Amino acid sequence: MSEWELARVRDQVAQLPGSLRGPSAVDAGRGVAAEAVLQAPAAGDDYPSTQDVSSVSGRWIAFGSVQLVAAILAGASHFGARGGRLEPEIAANIAVIGTLVSVIFGVLALRLGASMPMVLRSARRTPIIIALVLLPIGFTLGLVRLLTGESYEDVEMIRAAVVQAVGFAALLVIIRLTPGAAELRARAGLSDAECAELRVRDPELAQRMKDAEIQALLALTALGQVDAQLAERESARIDERWGESGESSPST
Repeated sequence: MSEWELARVRDQVAQLPGSLRGPSAVDAGRGVAAEAVLQAPAAGDDYPSTQDVSSVSGRWIAFGSVQLVAAILAGASHFGARGGRLEPEIAANIAVIGTLVSVIFGVLALRLGASMPMVLRSARRTPIIIALVLLPIGFTLGLVRLLTGESYEDVEMIRAAVVQAVGFAALLVIIRLTPGAAELRARAGLSDAECAELRVRDPELAQRMKDAEIQALLALTALGQVDAQLAERESARIDERWGESGESSPST
């Protein structure tokens, strides 16, 4: 295992949520190890940071920006002091557009996740959470403006309320289907079958993977996210997955 890979593992483990503990933390650490070794850059290159947006293409930045703005407009179009707010009908139409765009982009982000840069992929839930927080507030403010007679077009206000309610329900479904950063890490880990195949195909790479998983486990233990008893069990499991040190790879 190279110094680059070791540094990568320790850095990415340190960025895992502190609330992630036990078997979930172990699974995420296994994914970190796989990314560090299997996505290693060419000699002389730097590792791409999962928190660095400088290397993200403009189209993905535009995608994320539109999704974020739509999430805000979906529920915040009625915000403002009396006299400084948008007209009720205009605010209602903006809320409809914002809600529809939030749902559409939430579905697109879910379907395009595998092709998105990691920094955006791991943040896909953020605009949805913002929309889910603001939509009930916007829904309530819109009804208040309707019931107090501030609006002259009841149909537009009612339509906006219906769209916001349906959009809120749709976003709840989308966020349940959208994996968080820790789950994405866990999915990157290799299965037992993949470990066995790699040991046959490339023993040297398999040894680097084993070393990376050990370092990830040590880092998680040092951070207190994995207790000593679980760390001992997982250490034995690493030996089962990758073989004891010095053990020859299984023959084909």
